[in-house]
Amino acid sequence: MLSNSKTLQSTLESLLPSALTSSKADTNLEEADYVIVGGGLTGCVIASRLSQDDPNLQVLLVEAGIDASDDPLTKDIGGAFSLAGSDLDYNYKTTPQANTDDRVHTATAGKVLGGGSVLNYGLWLRGDARDYDQWAKLVGDERWSYKGLLPYFRKSETHSKAKQAPEHRGSDGPIRITSVFESDPKRRYGLREPIKAAWEEMGLQKNPHGDCGSLQGICEALENWDDGKRQPSNLAYCLKNVRVLTSAVVHKVSMVDDSDGKLRASNVVLADGRQIKARKEIILSAGTIKTPQILMLSGIGPAALLAGQGIPVVKDNAEVGNNYFDHFALFQVWKLRNPEKGLSTGGLGWDDPALFKGLPFDWIVNEGTPSDLLMSAMQSDAANGKMNDQSLMDPAKSFVETMVFYSPVGAPVPVDGSYIATSTMLLAPTSRGSLQIVSSSPKDPPAIDPNFYDTEVDRTALTHGVRRILRALLKTESGKEYVEREEAPKGMPSLSADSPDAEIDARIRMAGVSHAHAAGTAAMGKVVDTRLRVHSIAGLRIVDASILPVAIGGHPQATLYGLAEQAAEMILQDK
Repeated sequence: MLSNSKTLQSTLESLLPSALTSSKADTNLEEADYVIVGGGLTGCVIASRLSQDDPNLQVLLVEAGIDASDDPLTKDIGGAFSLAGSDLDYNYKTTPQANTDDRVHTATAGKVLGGGSVLNYGLWLRGDARDYDQWAKLVGDERWSYKGLLPYFRKSETHSKAKQAPEHRGSDGPIRITSVFESDPKRRYGLREPIKAAWEEMGLQKNPHGDCGSLQGICEALENWDDGKRQPSNLAYCLKNVRVLTSAVVHKVSMVDDSDGKLRASNVVLADGRQIKARKEIILSAGTIKTPQILMLSGIGPAALLAGQGIPVVKDNAEVGNNYFDHFALFQVWKLRNPEKGLSTGGLGWDDPALFKGLPFDWIVNEGTPSDLLMSAMQSDAANGKMNDQSLMDPAKSFVETMVFYSPVGAPVPVDGSYIATSTMLLAPTSRGSLQIVSSSPKDPPAIDPNFYDTEVDRTALTHGVRRILRALLKTESGKEYVEREEAPKGMPSLSADSPDAEIDARIRMAGVSHAHAAGTAAMGKVVDTRLRVHSIAGLRIVDASILPVAIGGHPQATLYGLAEQAAEMILQDK
């Protein structure tokens, strides 16, 4: 299998230049026009677009991980379940979280060329237009509104239904997008219609354009698996003219005094002491955790913290590392009534490979939270000095996303057709955490405090969302015909549709986890300006999820590809 993967990779490189990557850089290269730190999703997009615009530009992409393009585990959905916690994952650990029974959580982050696009599950869904519009309003720049980002969303994708909404969907981008249902005529799941019917009994309607700026309703699940194969950014975007240096850990960015007396980012300093000079710009795209760590190690961050670690302060900015947020979620397992019907993985009829061309599910359901519940929660948070964001009261705002998987998805139960699983995820988390360096070494992971589940708004929205899935599967005629009960984790009571809020809240505290969608730690307006330039430092930009100032719904890769496309255009405008 490995040999076949190598052959496939060789064929791709020889026949398809748009998928070509090079993991071998000239290690004596000491200068480049642009040095991009982090060869993840956004880093590969930036490198590709810069090099395509002007082949004479010298673009160097520096990645701490390896190029795993020939690893069979990176090819399809089966391998995806093995990648979290592997050598391709930083596998960060958080501090004990007070709101989740002092549990330590894992913060997954790709340590591989392609970054999270190599590790994720391939779901493709932009946030609601309201999310982007809030971002634009906060920073005072319409380029970050939904309308402002839309050309770049479209630029990144080739959507199978582009003709049905050409003003919203792209038709010639590098990433191929299709719905689960359309991906293969043999990819048909027996629970597709019953699950849809259950949600309709709950009062929801199908939304055929959930990826076009309005999330609410029952949406066809979209994915960027291409006939069952992963499309990581390093293969989807052409890196033909890019020098790629892998297995290269970055320590910091060094500064010099510019001719006009301002500080300018000059060199990228590697952990082994090597330095790479950037003639034009250094672009940090190392992710929500690594990017603020590099900033702090470079002397950009909270002055007292830096001084405490013996790091000379270049720019005091207390906001570096703050504003950490993530899509917090509860996964649940459910026992089916008739496993012999073959409705879940491991059951009869699951021998067709088409069923495994992506996650086995059909629908993504997005819902708001009742205004009376929200108002009460917001008043509580305001009284405690936590938050008071009136935009949350928009009745069209989605707070929770729910997915039903026709598989136990790694839960400790038999995979024999007897179990399914669900994810209920906060789309608009209001809890905010932070991260801090613990030493002056790039090899020591930072202390990460996500502060999960800290606001009453988050607790209210997620508790209500879990109650909704309990009712959909256990109370509706369509749901209870197929689902017998919720299968509780060991040592916990099973939940029912009539469980009190306190029991649901207790379950979330005991079992809630991150969806690995962390963002916000170098927020626009606080750390970077609206052209992604680090405040007070010339020649240094940030292009990754760390710059998001507000939580964006959906799944982050669709947003991040659009972000990177617009960032690349800005960089080229300034060159």
